[in-house]
Amino acid sequence: DRDVTYVAPNRRNIGMVFQRYALFPHMTVADNIAFPLRMRKVAKAEIRRRVADALALVQLQDFGKRLPSELSGGQQQRVAVARALVFEPPVLLMDEPLGALDKKLREQM
Repeated sequence: DRDVTYVAPNRRNIGMVFQRYALFPHMTVADNIAFPLRMRKVAKAEIRRRVADALALVQLQDFGKRLPSELSGGQQQRVAVARALVFEPPVLLMDEPLGALDKKLREQM
């Protein structure tokens, strides 16, 4: 345990899924998921592996090259969840993160 009161927000290692997803519209799904890893200077091979694992986790393996505008609301929501989980944060904050998912998928995730 450590006190993060005076730690800059970008250094707190906390995952966050916003209600509005906050995906980068000019980046592909894979690039959106890889973003937190790139900011942490993770090796490229490790980024590819983790992105593939995250896409599989949210059942979007074939969507990596698409843009967010080409996805449904539920798919965008899953991308946001994958991006928040890909760097394995010790804490994950979620603001209604699974509302756009159908019941079966919500239970699986």
